[in-house]
Amino acid sequence: MAIIEMPDWVVPSAAEPFLRDFGAVLTPFLGGPEQRINRLGTRFGLRVTLPPMPTRDKALIVQSRLLRAREDRLRMEWPQPDFDTGSPGAPLVSAAVTSGVALQLKGMAAGYQVKEGQVLAITHGGRRYVHIFSADGTVAGGGTLSASIWPMLRTPLSLNDVVEIAAPKIEGMVSPGDELSWQISVDRLASFNFTLSEAA
Repeated sequence: MAIIEMPDWVVPSAAEPFLRDFGAVLTPFLGGPEQRINRLGTRFGLRVTLPPMPTRDKALIVQSRLLRAREDRLRMEWPQPDFDTGSPGAPLVSAAVTSGVALQLKGMAAGYQVKEGQVLAITHGGRRYVHIFSADGTVAGGGTLSASIWPMLRTPLSLNDVVEIAAPKIEGMVSPGDELSWQISVDRLASFNFTLSEAA
C-alpha cells in the first residue's frame, strides 16, 4: 500500500481534530455505578478544510492525491498553530515496548521540554501512530526522556523506531465509508473538505 503525501504548500484553512474511542461505558439498568471499559485502538482523525485554489494547477494536484488516497493512505502534518515545537533533536524509541502509556526515548536535544498535550507520531512497521504527551517532561543530559503518552500504545514498538516531534504527521484513510466530493465555483476556484482518519 502506497502513502500519498500532500504538498508542503497545502495548508488547511481549518482543521477539526477528533478522537475515535473504542472503549465503552457499562451502565447498569438498575442504577448501579457505571464502569468504564478501556479497549485498545483509540486513535485520532482530522476533518480538514482547504482554502479555495485555482482549478488549473494546484486544485488538480490536490484532487489527484485525495482520489488516490482513497485506495492507499494519505499523510499530512498535524496542525499545531502558534505552538513552537522547537528543536527536539532526532528522537528514537530507546527500548522495545509492547503496550502501555510510557515511552523511553533517546537521541533528543538535552534540555528540550515536551509539553502536556503536545502531539507526537511514532513510526513502526511503515505506519504512523499519533499520540499526545500526557505530562510535561525535560530531556536529560544524555538525550533521553521517559515520556508519558496517551492513548495506550496500539502496536508493539521496536528499538530505534522513529518518533516525530518537530513536525508530527497523521497518516490514514481519506473519508472512510463516505463519498469524497469537492466544489468548483464559477470563478474557477475549487474547495476541498475531507476527513483523514488513522486506520490502525
